Amino acid sequence: MHPQIKALFDLQKQDRRLNKLERRMELIPRRLEELDTDLAKLEDMLAAERSKCEQTREFQRSQEEQLADEEEHIRSSKARSSQVKTARELNAVQRELESTRRMAAARTAEIAKLTEGVEEAEQRVATMDEGLGSLRTQAAAERERLTAKRDKTSARLDKLRTGRGDLTGEIDPDTLRTYERIRGRVAGQAFVAVKDQRCAACKMLVPHVQYVALKKGEDISSCQSCGRLLYFIGLFPEEEPKDKNEAEPKAAPPQVRPSGGN
Repeated sequence: MHPQIKALFDLQKQDRRLNKLERRMELIPRRLEELDTDLAKLEDMLAAERSKCEQTREFQRSQEEQLADEEEHIRSSKARSSQVKTARELNAVQRELESTRRMAAARTAEIAKLTEGVEEAEQRVATMDEGLGSLRTQAAAERERLTAKRDKTSARLDKLRTGRGDLTGEIDPDTLRTYERIRGRVAGQAFVAVKDQRCAACKMLVPHVQYVALKKGEDISSCQSCGRLLYFIGLFPEEEPKDKNEAEPKAAPPQVRPSGGN
């Protein structure tokens, strides 16, 4: 086998590991950002609920102040009614007193509803506050876990990148440039297997002459369809078991027929 084929195969395996870890690494800050966003939304919801509750309290207080004024007016009207001198004045005072009583009764009923509403709002706020506290604890634990995972993944990436540097040193510069160019273009594997005379990446048929040369492992060539560098899968037996099982299903056990009597 051409030594560059084995070197490219090892480099491709290393790059697959790197790509997998890099994708994991990209997800971690995204997940951390999602945690912060979710918490911020819940905090905004809680703040809005608290604001509504406080507005209801303020309205309740204003109604209570007006009720106190009306009750004071009723007492004042009662005191005046005993001092009037004419029937006309008495009727006016009584009409005013009755009107104030109706307003005070309506306001008392309204205050009762407001009091009930405030109690319900306070209960909602307390429940949301408790739930948010629990979520903060869970988010802190998840953030700690993700941070530890990020640090561990970062260390593994550093190690793999160092190993990759050693592997690239085994490949001639022209071949390596071709490999890196293809890898950058396809954003994936640049060195792919040929199985059953087809490119594993684009599934297109490889010309017979090229396929025979690939099986010999004496040279590196490119897929005429997708441009990736190719190797024959049989050169690396560790890649074959799954394919062999798929291509060569187990034969069914022989059927035993009962012997017939004469």
